[in-house]
Amino acid sequence: MHVSPNDNLKLWLGAAVPRYTSYPPATAFHGGVAAIDYAASLAKLPPEKPISLYIHIPFCDALCLYCGCNTGVTRRESRIERYLVALKDEMRMIAEQVGHRLSVSHLHFGGGTPNILSPQMIMELFAELHQQFDFSHCKEIAVEIDPRVATHEKVLAFAKCGVTRASLGVQDFKHDVQELVHRIQPYEMVKQVCAWLHSSGIANINFDLMYGLPLQTPESVAHTARQVCELGPDRIALFSYAHLPRLKKHQQALEPCGIPDSIARLAMDDAARDVFIAHGYIAVGMDHFAKPDDGLVRALNNGTLCRNFQGYTDDTTDTLIALGASSISQTPDGFFQNERQTETYQNIIKQNMLATTRGYKMNDDDRVRGAIIQALMCYLSCDVERLCNSLGADVGQFSQAFEKLASFEACGLVRLDGHTIKLTSRWRMPIRVICQVFDAHAQAVPAAFSKVA
Repeated sequence: MHVSPNDNLKLWLGAAVPRYTSYPPATAFHGGVAAIDYAASLAKLPPEKPISLYIHIPFCDALCLYCGCNTGVTRRESRIERYLVALKDEMRMIAEQVGHRLSVSHLHFGGGTPNILSPQMIMELFAELHQQFDFSHCKEIAVEIDPRVATHEKVLAFAKCGVTRASLGVQDFKHDVQELVHRIQPYEMVKQVCAWLHSSGIANINFDLMYGLPLQTPESVAHTARQVCELGPDRIALFSYAHLPRLKKHQQALEPCGIPDSIARLAMDDAARDVFIAHGYIAVGMDHFAKPDDGLVRALNNGTLCRNFQGYTDDTTDTLIALGASSISQTPDGFFQNERQTETYQNIIKQNMLATTRGYKMNDDDRVRGAIIQALMCYLSCDVERLCNSLGADVGQFSQAFEKLASFEACGLVRLDGHTIKLTSRWRMPIRVICQVFDAHAQAVPAAFSKVA
């Protein structure tokens, strides 16, 4: 597939901007927000409003060279067990700070590799979760799974604990790509894990795919996309590889093989997208796809689609309690991030202290900008005046932002109708550049962000 450079592309191709899984982005967080602030915010949570839970498992069996997650390699159960003790203690401290039993609507296990836990560890962790939180009205329990360390016994343990959704890291089925990035998982292995999930009653399956890796081509990415469609996941996330070797040193090992340039990456995105649409998937937001009857599509159609640290979701709660090293909680007051280093996190928890080390307190301006960016990321359009009116804000404060957008409109990237913005590019990734126009922290740490393409 051929992509020709033009003025439209020049405005955003190669730009390094946030993926806007939060506003402000985590690069705006600072050490002026501490555990005492998080505790005060927890104490204000009302008993009648449900919350979401996120649990971070920062361990993997081996390091994938494309990885940008906060994780480390371990094969020692004793190290994992010590971490789980800290997680359980953190749960208890949070329950004490809140002062009442929080009702959970969504639970998500991320990492790292959550399924590095043994079946017994899984059962014991869920037992503690049920001790501290109310799951009687929980709508979804999701877990990220590495097919290489999945076993039938672990899948059954998750099923017994009420898991309803599994997200499989697939990346690419091309063998030489898998070999290069140190993640060998043949098609048949992934197919087997899907069979275990379905037979155990975990009916909802997501796949995470990646393009822009060395040795990938539009043809090979399209072939992987067709194989994915054969397995029929309910949701597909199609991520562009974030090459940040200054922050993630292990990614430097991929450079001798050549990182595909922006034009090649656009062709890869096109190739995969065409396959998914041809197989009946609906494009959701910037980089997700879902079956027509999936909850993401319903949320897209009824205006309740959201975006958070896990990507696009139909979870509409405004409070996320995150547990574990590096995890980020969100309350109506702002964001609160735990200590990133696993051992240090454990030591803080051992002292019976919350592990918050940085964060960000929201003000009214942040909330308005965040709502605009959320709408753009979810729907690729936003009536800024209408949104401002609903939040009691003056649309005039964004006059400079609309002046900047005029150059995007002149090149056919967006269409402006009064204060309504609509992305008109055939690609969806440049919505990140449009969002940055409304980002008051835009110049904070540009080197920390991945390229749009």
